[in-house]
Amino acid sequence: MREILIIGAGMAGLPCAIRAADAGAHVTLIEAAGAVGGKLPRSSGQISAAGTRLQAEKGIADTPDEHFAEVMRISHDTADAATVRVAVDHAAGTIDWLQDIGVPFPPEHPVISYNHDVYRTRRYQWPVEKGKSILAALLPLLDAHIAAGRIDLRLNTEMTAIERGDDGAVTAMTVRDDAGNETALIADAYVLSAGGYTNDPDLFRALTPNKPVYAAKIPISSGKALRVARDAGLQIDGGNLYMGMLGGVLADRNDPLSVTFALNTVPQDRPPWEVWVNLSGERFTREDHPSATHREHAVNAQDALTFFIVFDEGIRQNAPPITMAKDAALQQLIESNPSYMQADTIAALAAQMDVPADRLANTIDHYNKVVAMGEDMAFGRESLPRSLETPPYYAVHSVAFAMPSPAGIAVNAALHALDTEGRVVPNLFGAGEIIGNTRLMGNAYISGMGVGPTVTFGRILGERLGPSRRAPADRSSG
Repeated sequence: MREILIIGAGMAGLPCAIRAADAGAHVTLIEAAGAVGGKLPRSSGQISAAGTRLQAEKGIADTPDEHFAEVMRISHDTADAATVRVAVDHAAGTIDWLQDIGVPFPPEHPVISYNHDVYRTRRYQWPVEKGKSILAALLPLLDAHIAAGRIDLRLNTEMTAIERGDDGAVTAMTVRDDAGNETALIADAYVLSAGGYTNDPDLFRALTPNKPVYAAKIPISSGKALRVARDAGLQIDGGNLYMGMLGGVLADRNDPLSVTFALNTVPQDRPPWEVWVNLSGERFTREDHPSATHREHAVNAQDALTFFIVFDEGIRQNAPPITMAKDAALQQLIESNPSYMQADTIAALAAQMDVPADRLANTIDHYNKVVAMGEDMAFGRESLPRSLETPPYYAVHSVAFAMPSPAGIAVNAALHALDTEGRVVPNLFGAGEIIGNTRLMGNAYISGMGVGPTVTFGRILGERLGPSRRAPADRSSG
């Protein structure tokens, strides 16, 4: 029986373990947390795929070639073409497999979405209960394999070392349980499918030079597995392509790991009424630009990846809600969250924002003239519903934040891990956030190219590595 060792029981590790066990392998599944699932319980579950049954049922003609071309177009050819090709070629199989195991999708899907730059074809879908639906379908399959002895699940256990032989291949991985016991595990094939590193500011700075980290507190994004991989001589890349996501607000302006995804900045969904200004108190982009990538790049070009969304009482009273949280009124946030500011004058607001008062005043004055003229000569903004001249005045401090981790271990088209010399590590594979978000998206965010490739790579690795050979072994060291 072939032995597979998988590090990480999340949205890549679970399908990998299940499909490998389906094919007859014995799987040892290591998970640092106390439960499986990784980010699935909080994931949007969004997957893009061409040639699915869902598309066929609606008469939507689509191909992986078209999907590939659009990913490369949106990423401006900065995504890794080899792994993108693998992801899109197998994406339809993933959607079909998820349906086969009971994952429900809304009847209107696939759809077009404007959260990121738009596909020309409806190839974008997510389950009824998002990531929770995927996890709910995987758990019974996992449990059945555990009961049959095909999967050995070890929770509260983390990888601490990767041993490699003279030929570069992995000879063992050392894991440590929550009691401190260490075991060196030997397998035929090893898969790294652990989470990211956004909650490790030191590692983020090392892998993403000159970019501040803003992120939500997610304990599983500790970066520990990536540190072990780096220490074992694996190539880590992709950090130079980092692009922070829009819509983030710090719950604590002194804590960069307190981000909440709080603001709707999608003009196709909610045309902006407010003005965006930078730390100089000046506008810097067209707030309603139809390209999400354009807006993301404009914000990420600002000092500290931060900007302010400025408005007045008239906009607060009349505009559609800009907050994503349906249970938190804007006024409540203004009163309770330091990232939401209020003042009776522009000068007083500028003081709270720590921007030059004269520049902010000039910016608001010029914008009001733009609204009066009905034409934005500087940026070409089309949404000009009303001026900002009714006190009190407001500002929301927003940051471009890291949701998936940008850098990761380098892999080739066969998902083999590469070492620092670019050589294949023959029995080591990577899938999921640990291979880096930028590998599949480059310096952009692309609809369905996060969860989709993560589940897909886990699934196809399990299917490829599953055929049996020999039994597992281990060496206990305490």
